[in-house]
Amino acid sequence: MALIVEIVEVAENLVKVKTSQIADEEGNADWKLVQQVEDERSAGEFERLEVRDTIRVLLEQTELSPREKQVIHLFLQGYDDFAEIAKKLGVSRSRIWHAFKCATQKLRKTASTLGIAP
Repeated sequence: MALIVEIVEVAENLVKVKTSQIADEEGNADWKLVQQVEDERSAGEFERLEVRDTIRVLLEQTELSPREKQVIHLFLQGYDDFAEIAKKLGVSRSRIWHAFKCATQKLRKTASTLGIAP
C-alpha cells in the first residue's frame, strides 16, 4: 500500500492535511478490511486535529470581547444551551445569544479573510 500525505499551509501555524491511498499490494480481503478501518481512523484523527488547529487560529486571529470569549469557550467545552451558559455566567439568555451571534460573525469573517471554508 502506498499512502500519500498532502500538507497545505492555510495560515501561519495552520495546516490542512489530506491523506490518500493509491495502491494496495495485499490480496487478502481481511487485511484490506482492517486497513480500511485503520485508514478511516487515521483520517478521523487528522480531521479532529485540523478542526482543533483551525479553531485555535481563528480564536487567536479574531478580536472578541471578553463576554464573547467566555461564551465561545463554554460552547466549545460542550455547553450548547444558551440558558445554561447564561445561568453559569449570571446574565440573561438574550445577552448570551447576542454575544454568541456577534462572536460567530467575527469568526466567520476571519475565516473568510484567511481563506478557510466553513
